[in-house]
Amino acid sequence: MTTWTAHAALAVGLLVLAGCSSSNSEPEEPVEEGTFFMHDDDGRVVILHGMNIMSASKGTPDRLPPNFDEEDVVRYARQWGFNAVRYLILWDGIEPSRGEFNTAYLDATEERLDWFAANDVHVILDMHQDVYSQVFCCDGAPEWAVEDDDLPFEQLPQWDLNYFTDAVRAVFDNFFDYEGDYPYLQDHYAGAWVEVATRFKDHPAVIGYDIMNEPSPGSALDAADFSHTPPDGPAAEFDRTDLTDFYQRLINAIRGADEDGWILYEPRYAAPANGQPSFIEKLEDPREGEPRIVYSPHLYSINMEFLEHYSPESDSTLADWEANRNIEAAAQGAPLLCGEWGFHPDWGNAELFMGEVLDMYDGMMASWTYWSYDGGGWGIWENDEDGNFVERDNANDLVRPYPQSVAGIPRSFSYNPDTRVFAFAFDPSPSATLPTEIYVPATRHYEDGWALTGCEEAQGCTSTWDPDREVLQVDTNGLAERVELTISPEVR
Repeated sequence: MTTWTAHAALAVGLLVLAGCSSSNSEPEEPVEEGTFFMHDDDGRVVILHGMNIMSASKGTPDRLPPNFDEEDVVRYARQWGFNAVRYLILWDGIEPSRGEFNTAYLDATEERLDWFAANDVHVILDMHQDVYSQVFCCDGAPEWAVEDDDLPFEQLPQWDLNYFTDAVRAVFDNFFDYEGDYPYLQDHYAGAWVEVATRFKDHPAVIGYDIMNEPSPGSALDAADFSHTPPDGPAAEFDRTDLTDFYQRLINAIRGADEDGWILYEPRYAAPANGQPSFIEKLEDPREGEPRIVYSPHLYSINMEFLEHYSPESDSTLADWEANRNIEAAAQGAPLLCGEWGFHPDWGNAELFMGEVLDMYDGMMASWTYWSYDGGGWGIWENDEDGNFVERDNANDLVRPYPQSVAGIPRSFSYNPDTRVFAFAFDPSPSATLPTEIYVPATRHYEDGWALTGCEEAQGCTSTWDPDREVLQVDTNGLAERVELTISPEVR
């Protein structure tokens, strides 16, 4: 298990997820008040960019990503510069029979984790569900864990509308009501997580565990919640009680197996992803030392998905999302990683929306994983008529310069795709022994070369270019003053 170290002193509600290391040591230098970062042993902040791998896993008999091999991981890391992945695992793959774990599934998962480790890609294991179980249409729980009060169910053609059916409402109500008739559901779910954490806590790729994908509030799910969430309504009450208690119970269980891994938790299904508030109470990490709990909301504009068009004048999703997520992350004292966001590249104003979302993340210095790696659909690649891999145009938008590791405290970074200018400011750590590393997609965005300004050898700053990884290494050599770097197309 990669160990990460957190230090928090929040001043303005800006929280950042970044960083990984391979031991339990703390950074030698205290982090400056007013920041919240994660560091490796040398004090480097790490920003995560990546994708979900992969949606198609939900429908395969073995619950593994189909037609996915190490060549995909090499492309993922080298062609696109991604350093993290949210990797889907499923409860019915782990525990297909009650109390019996599928070691073959875990073995196959480990093989794929090895590919990520070999290519320096950090893995978040995501226990995925949609509409609770394949029994109802989609994915998640095994059939033996379906307690739906024997209500009739007729599958609706639009998958997510099944959340509103009586049987699906009942099965979520029964799962989350730990004091009710079926506490065994959460006990076995926690047991599945303990099995996973015990198996993978020392794996060099694995950095954390996403407890449950998009938990539904069951009978508290209300379509009106998507546009306005009453602070004392059923959804808010679900967040404060059943969902909070579930997350705390799972955090405690996972900590029994892994003291150091990061534990990610999400708001309830649908409304918060559209920018509405979440009301999860403060969660506690029982581990000794700094807590390692990550707030991992999703971002989806319901208006954009319904209209298949983005209208910035009337769609407040991004402004609402940024404001509410910062408030909630500040209340939790937790770092922020957007676990899912995505849309079809053919929708109206899709490129504009992509740019605004990425600019928002950069402004927050936040980490993210895009939905998803699958070919076609919302993805950034597809197979041509001969079955060959073809990159799509939206890859050029998603793949952009960003600081992967920072030997100090990042203060801001941004990228302008029109001018192809990347600006990055950070306060270097005088005690850093490893360089700051910036991913620069040179072959993609700087075909005629690029120029770096703000790192002058006379001032104690030197740089080295790694063309294989397309990573710029900046060594500040004990500097204490703020460094302001700019990467821009080379003028010929």
